[in-house]
Amino acid sequence: MNDPERDQLWDLLGKAKVAEPSPFFVAKTVGAVRKLQADRRSFWTNWARFGLPGALAGALAVFFTVFGVRTEHKMETKPVVTAQTESSDLELIADLDSALSSEESSVWLDSEKH
Repeated sequence: MNDPERDQLWDLLGKAKVAEPSPFFVAKTVGAVRKLQADRRSFWTNWARFGLPGALAGALAVFFTVFGVRTEHKMETKPVVTAQTESSDLELIADLDSALSSEESSVWLDSEKH
């Protein structure tokens, strides 16, 4: 199983420079993942804080505008009731009119004769 081609490959790999990871590789990788998660979280946090209340306020404004225009405000007209507290007022006015119209029964004319 000693293949000459395979031996050359191992010789070449043996001469290659060994790549060692940076001592801060893990810290940088974890920091990048946390930053990505924070960016995603900040999007949803901003949406929940500003976007959702704004969307609800807009929806309520449209709702009240549409139903405010469509519904007619029917005002019930209540009949004005005029109550006569004393019916004698009208009788008194009628009596005064008849007293002024007749000169014969006038008290003022009778008193001038005296």
